[in-house]
Amino acid sequence: MINLILMGGEDVHSRIEIAKEFIEMGFKIKILGTEDNTPFNRANINYIQYSFNREFGILYDIKTVVTLRDILKQLPKGTIVHAFDTKPTIFLPLASIGLDNIKVVRTITGMGRIFTDNTPKNSLLRVIYNQIQLLLKPFIHFTIFQNSDDATYFFRHNLVSKGRARVIKSSGIDIERFKSKIELSKIRALVKELDIDITKRTFILVSRMVKQKGVLEYLEACKICYEEGFYYNFLLVGQLDSDNSIRLEDIEKYKKYVKYLGRREDIRELLTLSDIFVLPTYYREGVPRVLLEASAIGLGLIATDMPGCRDVVVDEYNGKLVKPKEPKDLSSKMIYMAEDRERLRKFKQNSKIKVREFSLDRVSRAYADIYKSITNSRSLENVESSAV
Repeated sequence: MINLILMGGEDVHSRIEIAKEFIEMGFKIKILGTEDNTPFNRANINYIQYSFNREFGILYDIKTVVTLRDILKQLPKGTIVHAFDTKPTIFLPLASIGLDNIKVVRTITGMGRIFTDNTPKNSLLRVIYNQIQLLLKPFIHFTIFQNSDDATYFFRHNLVSKGRARVIKSSGIDIERFKSKIELSKIRALVKELDIDITKRTFILVSRMVKQKGVLEYLEACKICYEEGFYYNFLLVGQLDSDNSIRLEDIEKYKKYVKYLGRREDIRELLTLSDIFVLPTYYREGVPRVLLEASAIGLGLIATDMPGCRDVVVDEYNGKLVKPKEPKDLSSKMIYMAEDRERLRKFKQNSKIKVREFSLDRVSRAYADIYKSITNSRSLENVESSAV
């Protein structure tokens, strides 16, 4: 039996679904993260809690690495620890230096803020980032990328060995859960609550309220649509973020055009009553999970022509790609999709087909192949390098 620990940060509960898949395969699973243990107790999954600060703070970060090292020392020999998200994928190999009882695997879930804007500060931070990755390289047994753009960057700068890396698109999505029927009464209640005009198309953006997610561009595009006489339903869903958040007053400037719903627990229901999902992000993501969720439900998609997004959205197949930070281009694509009923019907249908590439079953089996190759001490060169 393979001992496997899935490590993350404040949203590590998103690994519960894939953890259950590994349990079914016979793996012995624990999850390591910074969240409260409630969702893990509910799922009957062993959980270890640690803490870190999402922002950079050298003293706190050193303390986190020391704490992680103490945790790692106690693990049985041969344990695979698989880290997700930016800071955990850095902290884990640092904490593992000199330990021979664990194997380090990481998934690069996007390149983050410093690869979002070309500023002098970010250029300097990229140099530092590359040096950190070079330092970590000898202590990582395998690296998984969620999109080909990120893999290409690492290969070009010699930050990983090609024989120890693979592209596996996304962390997987349970398609069947999103295909399950929702009671019609719930949808009708939502339509009434939100005062939705069911004779018109409904657009939705679900995201944290941060600038890099393209929230302001979405708001402005909705305004342009409205001013050009296209009175669609526009929904905006997500909580205000403590870091780099858009202010509530900035959102409320657009309340004539857009219904801002704040944080909601009924995302599946909101997606079900919508027609088109919009994600004008210019943040370097891995594969945005929310695009996969919208695809599984069968929405037409609009997203920026960015790494990760273009892995899900195929222009003129299941939606449209737009230029980053250009509300006018976004509004024109929104109108283009909404005004042709047959085209939108095909895009919706194709979304359900495309999302099969990202199924939880496919991704978990691809991960399991890597874990087994590491455990069996086979040459990692033999692990298939093609993308899933």
